[in-house]
Amino acid sequence: MYGLFYRNNGRLSLAQVLSNSNGSIAQDLATSYLDLFSGLGLKVQNARLFNPFGVKLFSTEDEQIKRKVPKECSFTVSYLINSCGLSPKIAKSVAERVKLRSSKQPDSVVRFLKNRGFNGSQIAKLVRMRPQLLFAHPERSLLPKIEFLNSIGATDAELADVCSSIPAILGQSLENVLIPNYKFLKSVFFSDENVIKVLRKKRTWLFSFDLQKTVSPKLAFLRDLGMPEANFALILSCYPPIVLQRQDKFYGNVKKVIKMGFDPQKCEFVHTMQVFSSIGQSTLECKLDVLRRWGWSDEDVRLAFRKCPIYMSASKTKLVSVFNFLVNKMGWHPSAIAHVPSAFTYSLERRIIPRCSVIRILLSKGLINEENKIYLSSLVINSNKRFLDTFVAKYQDHVPQLLNIFHGKMTIGELGLEFEPKFVMKNCSA
Repeated sequence: MYGLFYRNNGRLSLAQVLSNSNGSIAQDLATSYLDLFSGLGLKVQNARLFNPFGVKLFSTEDEQIKRKVPKECSFTVSYLINSCGLSPKIAKSVAERVKLRSSKQPDSVVRFLKNRGFNGSQIAKLVRMRPQLLFAHPERSLLPKIEFLNSIGATDAELADVCSSIPAILGQSLENVLIPNYKFLKSVFFSDENVIKVLRKKRTWLFSFDLQKTVSPKLAFLRDLGMPEANFALILSCYPPIVLQRQDKFYGNVKKVIKMGFDPQKCEFVHTMQVFSSIGQSTLECKLDVLRRWGWSDEDVRLAFRKCPIYMSASKTKLVSVFNFLVNKMGWHPSAIAHVPSAFTYSLERRIIPRCSVIRILLSKGLINEENKIYLSSLVINSNKRFLDTFVAKYQDHVPQLLNIFHGKMTIGELGLEFEPKFVMKNCSA
């Protein structure tokens, strides 16, 4: 390639060329050789076995990463690896966002975090998510925030856990964000203890938004509709997307839920709002299409929403699977499922199929019959204890395998049975 090839006993000796050439040329060729092996999906270790260049090949992914790091980033990468516990790959990525000139300032931050109870993995997580904190002044910037959160009841151990997951807490202004948001949350939850409970849930929104500006007007609107104060705590602790969505979408969803007949004074209103705030319009339409193809009318859809709004959070695949089993295998009419939409919220494999298997066995043995009025609600919703008492314990002497069937340790196939569809819906796919 460089016009420097020689013959050695009739054969061209590339190694001989490299030994008499510039070392950087040799390393460049070796690097290209390594890249060729990687591009072919072969292991770097194997490349070393066939190395014709007589120069060192990088043998690990970490060494390859270090080789590709520009010189001006090498100190930053080295520091992130050795002092913050990041992997070389993550360190290289983080080094694209921050550049360290010396270790003095970041050392003081790492030392401060360790003194406040942060362990190595928590420090690594925090630095990976918000590396700018390495430039913070521990005494002037970080300590006041930690002490404020300590003052309302958060322990150092809790803060290490929460702040490593939500480093924005340490990056926000104490006077302009943390304290105002705390006061707002306390006005909703009524005590420091309840505010800390929400903090432990590691809700990013707590300190990423100006709550007084973004959330308070929406709660005021819901209050004017008659929503009780207790439901505000439910929204902020469990369903914050309701009040964190864009204003136009929020007001549109409120009108939609009211139009469906939900009462703002009831918890069902909150649950339905959560469904609309977490599901896009296209996804919602797709799920409604599934319901209609399985025979549900618009009234069935509204009925199911009123009984259990969160059923619509089930995936399209889950909706189809539950319909297919309950309709085609067990024989329930689709409209009957609209009265028990919570069926879509339970595990098909761990709850519905084992319970239906028990019923199938009892029917096959003549221990119960269709006149016994086996309601889907009693089959799906009943607690384990009540279901066991009603359908398992009293028949155990007749069918000793019932308990294993209930716990999913056996299938009805092992007893020579199968689910027999009593009718199949027309014009629908499953």
